[in-house]
Amino acid sequence: MKMILVLTLTCWGLVGCAQAPTEETVTTPDAIDHLNQPRIKVPVTASAEHDAKTKALAGLDGNGWAFDTLYATAVNTDGRDLAVCGFARQRGTTNSVYFAYYSGELIVSDDKAPSGVSVENEFLTLICSYS
Repeated sequence: MKMILVLTLTCWGLVGCAQAPTEETVTTPDAIDHLNQPRIKVPVTASAEHDAKTKALAGLDGNGWAFDTLYATAVNTDGRDLAVCGFARQRGTTNSVYFAYYSGELIVSDDKAPSGVSVENEFLTLICSYS
């Protein structure tokens, strides 16, 4: 009797494992959802510029960084999916960097990577280019 009960429970367990799981809706982040849309140039707000420069200064090695004029791109005029992009040079050195402040993260160009190989450079081109 115990054997039949054990076999029955085992079969039910196997049948339950063989059922396909229910499909759940996948929610994509705003940034991923808009990567296939063309980007336009939008005005840089004072707060966005401050955030971008602060993040860049915290993420770049050394002192004396000077920024060229920053610009911003987004997928619409409301600034959705905003990326603040720019170029910075370190005074007294030959150091320079192209960067973007995007979704709270600093993305810095990889000047040592061969052309077309760096994921960072490709992503910077994607989010900082506008039509």
